[in-house]
Amino acid sequence: MSPGQKQSTLKMVWYASYGSNLKRERFMYYIKGGAPVESTSARPYLGCRNKSEPMESRPISLNYELYFSGRSRTWGNGGVAFIRENQSRGPTLGRIYLITDEQFNDLVMQENSKTPDGSRVVPPFEQLVSQQEWRLCNSFWYGKLLNIGWEGFYPILTFTTTRTDLQRSTAPSEQYVKVIASGIKETHPEIRDADIVAYLSRADGIHGTIGLPQIRAWVAAA
Repeated sequence: MSPGQKQSTLKMVWYASYGSNLKRERFMYYIKGGAPVESTSARPYLGCRNKSEPMESRPISLNYELYFSGRSRTWGNGGVAFIRENQSRGPTLGRIYLITDEQFNDLVMQENSKTPDGSRVVPPFEQLVSQQEWRLCNSFWYGKLLNIGWEGFYPILTFTTTRTDLQRSTAPSEQYVKVIASGIKETHPEIRDADIVAYLSRADGIHGTIGLPQIRAWVAAA
């Protein structure tokens, strides 16, 4: 049986996170619902329709460049994480969660400030398995879906932006950087604080904007 046939039967996917969802506790708000304590927005998440916990999670490195852009009220009006093709400035540290196809759809909706109401915004499951890239509504922050490979029988899916106004870098907030640093420590425990500082400091939005002493202090406190 081919990977595609097995996947079609189970309808499971690996969701690859690289921002605040590196931290499992934070990611679970998208699954279970609730208001994260780290964010500065009072808006709670409804969670997925299927609130089952991920079957598994694993560390991963993505062959993309990490950068910060936009302004999120959830994160103190600072920039948030995106990825783009530029392997010379990668890789991006990530974490994959094994979730259902339905949960992935509901996650994409919530990340784009939409309510999981039973409608489908991502392509049909068969396309998620067979294609490498899809573009959703241009107004979405995360309107570009990517199939970046396979882990076992399941495709690895993630998302970023296609919006030209989100290609310009914006400095992230202290809260956001601390959550990402905490997620890296949780997911990649072999990585030293000094290496996390170097990793974050080279990203557009932080590089040349937030000084090394500040990033060191935030990473140490994460």
